[in-house]
Amino acid sequence: MIDIKNLTINYDKKVIDDISFTIEPGKVNVLMGRNGAGKSSILNAISGLISYDGNIRADGKISYLNQNVNTKINFTVFETIILGKVKSLNFKLSDEDINDTYEIMDLLKLRKFENKKISKMSGGEVQKVLIAQALISKPDILLLDEPVSALDLHNQYEILAIIKKLTQKLNLTTLITLHQMELIERYADNIILINNNKIYEVGDKYQIFTKKMFDEVYNIDANISKMDDNLLFLFNMNNKQQINEF
Repeated sequence: MIDIKNLTINYDKKVIDDISFTIEPGKVNVLMGRNGAGKSSILNAISGLISYDGNIRADGKISYLNQNVNTKINFTVFETIILGKVKSLNFKLSDEDINDTYEIMDLLKLRKFENKKISKMSGGEVQKVLIAQALISKPDILLLDEPVSALDLHNQYEILAIIKKLTQKLNLTTLITLHQMELIERYADNIILINNNKIYEVGDKYQIFTKKMFDEVYNIDANISKMDDNLLFLFNMNNKQQINEF
């Protein structure tokens, strides 16, 4: 579980202003908002990478995969994954570490790439390796910052399906930042929408995805329809005059 009370984050200016929310394990929680809304800052605060005001309670071990991972390093898949076990420079491999690495590779169907350099792999394959690295420490909390932003459509859906399955199977408290509306609609169990440094709304897709929200937060005219359990979006720009001025 993650319980946040009165969280405020400042850099040169206030980025997050007195927000509170709680998320439970076993569900995919998505931080949603426009560019610069402070989503990554929230993950950084939870993981202890930046200072903040307020209180964050995070029950259990945290594993954080951010956007700044170097995928050009000359490590194999096995070496990259097992690095998730490293806690000190004196780290020595045990039989348990090796078995855990093979177990997570099998879980994500990576065993066939065991000796392949990640610098020679596709973006989708590398992202699976990095998720495996994040999971090998057996975390209770999984934080992922834009995990599919650089991937093609097929890999976006595949990676998020894997994350959702593992969240449920391992009962993880999973918190992800995402921009793609169709992916949030499909994979988020709970959404925390950040706007103007504060929480605009917390809830499921039916609570969050409204015509009023798209107008107020994204300045977009949205037509929303429901098909079975899915929401379909059709967007039009509100400020056409601003576009025509360019």
